[in-house]
Amino acid sequence: MLVMSYNIRHGLGCDGVLDLERIAAVIESVSPDVVGLNEVDVRFHRRSGWEDQLGWLSRRLGMACCFGPTLRRRRPGAFPAGGYGNGLLTKDPILSHHHLTFSITGGEPRGILVADLEREGRPVRLVVTHLGLTSVMRMRQVEALRELCQKWTGPMVVMGDWNVTPEQPEVTLLRPWLTDALSFCGVTGGTYPCLRPRKRIDYIFCTSHFRVLEASVVAVEDCASDHLPVRCLLDWSKDEAGSGIMGTNRRAERD
Repeated sequence: MLVMSYNIRHGLGCDGVLDLERIAAVIESVSPDVVGLNEVDVRFHRRSGWEDQLGWLSRRLGMACCFGPTLRRRRPGAFPAGGYGNGLLTKDPILSHHHLTFSITGGEPRGILVADLEREGRPVRLVVTHLGLTSVMRMRQVEALRELCQKWTGPMVVMGDWNVTPEQPEVTLLRPWLTDALSFCGVTGGTYPCLRPRKRIDYIFCTSHFRVLEASVVAVEDCASDHLPVRCLLDWSKDEAGSGIMGTNRRAERD
């Protein structure tokens, strides 16, 4: 399964031009099975022409989609209200999805989008989030992710913009359940800011039901967003019970 995570900044490039087709072209160049998106506008604001960006990308790329809004706004005279938040695109049908929301006084609300699908006859849970700008909000979201990991024992992939680098506790506290695919593969390149990426704040994590075969920061010639996307290739663990023996052994060898 080829997975991609991309903060699209509602299609606004580093050149100040909003062009959703450039976002679609970046995704198309990777041809992923799953794409987690951050900062998506769905009939949300005049800045993006009140476009349903997730619906547009879904049609353009021929992928199923679901949305987890963290902010809502109604265009004057229009119904229903639009939203801004996290999105998911997948080649497999989405069986169900729900969205967790988090609020903090004086801060922007954040959310966690959770979707279930079936891939090659196995249930898979996909999670997309964008961690907050304050440590308080981020730790609330990380605790919710830890609870998801404890309650869901099947295969799971978690992706999104973490707003912190890999050595921070918002990442390391997930290690008992989730593997950071890019760190596992020794990737050191940054994802932000796009033109001169100095740090990696974008992630794909997976449970030990998967083996991480490869991972990388995606090279983008024309910065369609202020972030570079990340990608990874996953295969099923050879341990049929899903206990992650193969993944654990590979990590030990790499360490």
